[in-house]
Amino acid sequence: MKTTLMLLAIFMSFSIGLQAQNTSKKIKPHKVWITLMDGIKVKGDLYSADDVSIKIAENNSLDVSNLTAISNQKIDVIKIRRKGKIGKGAWIGAASGAGFGIILGLATEDDGWEGLVATAEGIFFGAVGTGVGAGIGAIKKRIQINGNIDIYKSRLSEIQSYSLVPNNATN
Repeated sequence: MKTTLMLLAIFMSFSIGLQAQNTSKKIKPHKVWITLMDGIKVKGDLYSADDVSIKIAENNSLDVSNLTAISNQKIDVIKIRRKGKIGKGAWIGAASGAGFGIILGLATEDDGWEGLVATAEGIFFGAVGTGVGAGIGAIKKRIQINGNIDIYKSRLSEIQSYSLVPNNATN
């Protein structure tokens, strides 16, 4: 019985990444934190990037009339993170931690208390996994520009890959 439950838990953990249908690639919004050369910080959603500037939508609004353009010469540091990454990391961490705790609880106890121990360990490792997953999800991609146009242009394709309108389709 224990081996059946363990195999079932292992197979269930692999099914998370499987998809039954092909899905079209969705545009995923990324939050951006830009520190300017004078120390001012600007944040919003990364809308687009071209050879001379980055355009961001402020106040969680993707309205085209609400864009702010920041010149590449004024940018010191760009930090980027996909929207919803912290929540997704927390869910994945909780599920992984709970699954690990349940399997560990079922595998270690042998005197009739398997269910109670598995539940307790599942709850404990689920809580730990939630914190770890949220912490990992909170990590931001950091791009150091230092106001240097050459560095900006060398990293432009990477920045554009995170933008809502990639490859300068806004002009």
